[in-house]
Amino acid sequence: MKVGIDCRALKNGPPGIATYVANLLKRIPFLDCIDYAIPRNNFLWNQLRVPFAQLARRWSLYHAPAYTAPLANFCPLVLSVHDVTHLVHEQWYPYRLDSFRKSYYLASLKRADRIIVCSDFSGREILRLFPHLKDRIRRVYHGVSPFFEKDRGLAEKVRRELHLPESFLLHVGDIHTRRNIGEAAAAAERLKVPLVLVGRILAGGEPFADWPYRFSGLSPKQLKGVYSAATVFIYPSLYEGFGLPLLEAMACALPVVASNCSCLPEVLGEAGVLVAPEAEELARGVRRILGNREDYISRGLARAKEFSWQKTAQETVEIYKELAERS
Repeated sequence: MKVGIDCRALKNGPPGIATYVANLLKRIPFLDCIDYAIPRNNFLWNQLRVPFAQLARRWSLYHAPAYTAPLANFCPLVLSVHDVTHLVHEQWYPYRLDSFRKSYYLASLKRADRIIVCSDFSGREILRLFPHLKDRIRRVYHGVSPFFEKDRGLAEKVRRELHLPESFLLHVGDIHTRRNIGEAAAAAERLKVPLVLVGRILAGGEPFADWPYRFSGLSPKQLKGVYSAATVFIYPSLYEGFGLPLLEAMACALPVVASNCSCLPEVLGEAGVLVAPEAEELARGVRRILGNREDYISRGLARAKEFSWQKTAQETVEIYKELAERS
């Protein structure tokens, strides 16, 4: 089997998708990477470059790992859809979403032979809109790398490098409207604890561009150090398809308070505290964790071990095989 995969995210894509693609490449030896270059026009790249590669490289399948794909294919198509904000909550979508782009996302979804979603929640969201796609949807959870683990020495080193406070709440992820950072900031103010943000500013996140403790472009080692140095991880998002930072935090022995919305209860389980996504409830959740922090650390470590990129890769290969045998 030889499976083509779009690797453009590795150069300059959203961090979550870049992590996803990198971990599939690392664990699936027959993936054939296409084009690290970022094209000026994503639509034309998909319609011209990819079909040509499908013929020239004789792929058994093609995996489009991020929402968009060729509309005409010379081999079966696997499409990964990480969330469907663009379909159900356009006002929270942090990128440009004109009528053409939305139509293209929908056309890609409807043409895929298999649709990989990273949570049961996202699968249900698609089925609510398009029940006829039921037989094509497969749920494959994301994983967490063994790289993420508590490192006290690194925590102190990064604390000095970035001038981090001794105790702080942490949020990791691009900052935009649905991440609901204003409520996290208000909760931190109620608790009299600093809030550290790690992520790029996207649409709706502009009020936090000059936040005193905001970092972007950290190395993986620095990010691990920040997780290791933090007191509580806070994730008040209004809508997610998975929530990879939750796993990274738990793997680094950092207890989690998250909103009780979308897929987050599915990912967090009983390993952290789930609350309504508003300041007073978030503050109450943090106090609850601080009252029994070691227990929540243990729960989080155990929960993180249930997710691995190796399992993600194995389940993805099973989807490839299923489709290859059918075609």
